[in-house]
This record gives sequence, C-alpha cells and structure tokens, in this order.
Amino acid sequence: MITVTRSRHTFYVAMACAGALIAVVGFSRRYLLPVAAGTFHAPAIVHLHGIITFTWVAFLILQTTLVATGRTAYHRSIGMAGIALGTLLVYTAAQVAILQLARELTEGGPSAREFVATLLSLPLMVTGMIGFGIANVDRPEIHKRLMMLATCVVLTPALARIIQLLDSSLSRLARNDLAGLASDALVLIAIAYDTRTRGKPHPAYLVGGGCILLVQIAVLAVRSTPTWYGFTNWLASLVA
Repeated sequence: MITVTRSRHTFYVAMACAGALIAVVGFSRRYLLPVAAGTFHAPAIVHLHGIITFTWVAFLILQTTLVATGRTAYHRSIGMAGIALGTLLVYTAAQVAILQLARELTEGGPSAREFVATLLSLPLMVTGMIGFGIANVDRPEIHKRLMMLATCVVLTPALARIIQLLDSSLSRLARNDLAGLASDALVLIAIAYDTRTRGKPHPAYLVGGGCILLVQIAVLAVRSTPTWYGFTNWLASLVA
C-alpha cells in the first residue's frame, strides 16, 4: 500500500514537471526568447499574466513534491499562496483576452470574436476547478485531481503554440481546437493512471473532465452566433 501511494504521488510530480516543460516549450519562441532579446513589447498585464502562469506551474511542482516527500503540513501552510496565484491567473487571463479582442477588432484581425470565446472559456474553467478544489481542501484525493484539471486547462495556450510549431499552416482557431483536445488528452492520461492504480477513475476526474468537455462543446456552438458577436462588441467597448 505504501509503495502504491508513493507511486501515485510520484505520478503527480511527473505530471507537474511535464506541465512545466509544455509551458516552456510552448512559449519559448513567441514570448520567452523575444523577452530575453528585448524585442517583445506588450502591455504590462501581458507580462504579469506570463509571470503568474509560469509561477503557477512551478508552484504545482513544489506542492506535489512536498506531498510526495511527506511534508504535507508545509504543503497546507502555503496553500493560501496557491489561492492567490489562481485568482490572479484567472483575472489576468480574462484581462489579456479582452484587450486582445479590442485590439484585433480595431485592426481587423481574423476571427477575433470566435478566438476570444476559447480564451475566455479557459479562466472560466480554471475558476471552477480551483474553486471546487479549495472547497475540498480537506479531501486530498479530490483536491489534488481538481488542481491537476485546472493545470491541464491552463496549459491549453502553450499546447496551441506547440501545435503551431509543428504545423504553422493551421489557422489559430484550428490550433486552439486541437490544443483543447491535447489538454483533454492530458486528462485522459491521468484517468488512465487512476484506472491502472485504483481499478477505476476517480469521480473527480470524471465529473471535472466532463465539465471541461461540456464547456469546450458550448464554445464551439456559440462562438459564431450573432448573440456572441454582440457580447464581444460589448466586451471590446469596455476597453475603449
């Protein structure tokens, strides 16, 4: 039993490290390297969002490592930092999405309204996963899986950029749709591991993963509708 438990903890550390690798690879060419070279120029909120996103992934590595090494008391004591990071992550993601929408509508960017539907769905899903994760902080088996689901969603933009590196001919809507599927694949990996070690998937993965899938389907259904277009016009007006 101890070996199995340690193996499960190690799996979450491995998933967190994989998430960090995805984030670094995904944002290296379009963000990290240009920032290092001094050629990337964007509003401060964009840089703040980038810092918070990478900090979230690093924090997940720290938290999963603390649990894997038996330092659960320290893991809990710094949990408030995770709540603060999650809140800032959601806020800055929404702000960046709305700013990008307003700029692209002014410049005539392609598919700005459809594209922002995905961008805004991500903080919505992250809010749900982190919120329920906090509510279940005293139920570690649920809590850790919801935090993992939140991170899978957070990695969607990085996955989209990796897909762009592999095939630059795809439209950005197609890239983001594929990135959503790639994020779902990460969830399926966690479900498969649960099935192998527990004999069945944990309900947190089934319910949480199902909610993510429903949101993704809803985005596909509404992003080209007149109602959504009207809503995006209102969002863009908030920036003007």
